[in-house]
Amino acid sequence: MGFETMPGALRAAGRSAGEKVGGLRGADCAEPVGRVAGAVRGGNAATAAGRCREALATTFTEWCAEAQRFGDRLGVAADRYQQGDHAAAGAFPAAPGMRGPR
Repeated sequence: MGFETMPGALRAAGRSAGEKVGGLRGADCAEPVGRVAGAVRGGNAATAAGRCREALATTFTEWCAEAQRFGDRLGVAADRYQQGDHAAAGAFPAAPGMRGPR
């Protein structure tokens, strides 16, 4: 039982995550909530909508940063798996053979 890592696939996933995050970074997902604040001027609703917009904008920015970190870490993981494979190849120059009972 075991698993096999695919460093190239990890790197590709990390790059893809970075590209997607890059495309989302400039988006203003909180803008529709800001329009609500403008539509209901005055009172508690406008204030609450404004705060909601700020919270959503902050959360989205933080989410983008975290997604970028996760994407970057996929590349780091790929490097470490590959380094481990190279180190193991040096320690075990040939794969063990399967021999039956003697």
